[in-house]
Amino acid sequence: MKRMGKVALAAVWVFCSAWGFGALPQRTIVMISDGTGVASLTVARQVKGAPLALDRAIYGLIETRSANSSVTDSAAAATALACGVRTNNGMVGMAPDGTRLRSIAEVAKAEGKSVGIVTTDAITGATPAGFSAHVKHRSQTGLILSQQIASGFDLFLGGGRQALTEPLRAALVAAGYSLVEDAAALRAASGKIFGLFAPGVMTAMVERRGGAPCSEPTLPEMTARALEVLEGNPKGFFLMIEGAQVDKGNHAHDLAWATHELLAFDEAVAQVLDWAAQHPGTVVVITADHETGGLVLLPEAHEGARAQAILGATAKGACPPAKCAVKYATGDHSGVDVFLGGNDPSRRPLRNCELPAALGL
Repeated sequence: MKRMGKVALAAVWVFCSAWGFGALPQRTIVMISDGTGVASLTVARQVKGAPLALDRAIYGLIETRSANSSVTDSAAAATALACGVRTNNGMVGMAPDGTRLRSIAEVAKAEGKSVGIVTTDAITGATPAGFSAHVKHRSQTGLILSQQIASGFDLFLGGGRQALTEPLRAALVAAGYSLVEDAAALRAASGKIFGLFAPGVMTAMVERRGGAPCSEPTLPEMTARALEVLEGNPKGFFLMIEGAQVDKGNHAHDLAWATHELLAFDEAVAQVLDWAAQHPGTVVVITADHETGGLVLLPEAHEGARAQAILGATAKGACPPAKCAVKYATGDHSGVDVFLGGNDPSRRPLRNCELPAALGL
């Protein structure tokens, strides 16, 4: 990165900052599978034993770098995807010089559309924050949450209840949100909804499979409810859906954790693609913010044996890489390109910061 130089870095930033604001499609759904590279898709396909819903949607690759590194973090990646500008790792909704940026979600709100943010991470996590907040560092969770409450967005669903202080709870109520904390309450809620279903990250799918008691909604359940809530606006809506925990599983070198999260994300993809097919005027874009782990599949195990090992895992950590015959090159992110898909192959950003322009802004 040091060899790149300040001039080249400036060129990268300028290239991805020269876009204005047109108009979004009537309904826009952006789906992000955090930390997901093509090897994760291969494993998920093996475990499912059939093609993924994603397989009918993928039409290309997208570059992921940030302004100050060829290996982005989730904050810079979300900012690029949401705001059309590449920023430094760690920054949320701001350019490298600290200038506050406008996100796709904020443009949609200004157009009179409804806006929803859904994640299996804490709602203050880097990806949802990139679409709904503006802070110098992703660690400023209290400030992120206060900005989300003040955003006027119609729907927030995820974890992160521990960040809700009493003053923030009062602000949430004053802003007209219904605070919901379990799946039953989500089904019954109306109006503006703020769902905080776990103290931090939501319960992993592999733990749910193991019988862990859980009153939280799944990602497909949150997706279905979000569509129900947002579709009533005749002006349309913008919805961001993040499957956050493929990233967390790959950071931990836990293939079972990552794979079951990806399969849940794929269920949500199937829902969204089917819904969009029934609602003309809906544009869906599906991608990842970056790859995590440098995952490589090894020939030491037949794919059936790998699939069985993952299917048999009922807790995080129960499927170590050696047993599943994979190798992780890093415990962090890698700089490789990730998949790009959706229901309109003409919307083909080559760089993550080109997504807003590809959506017509």
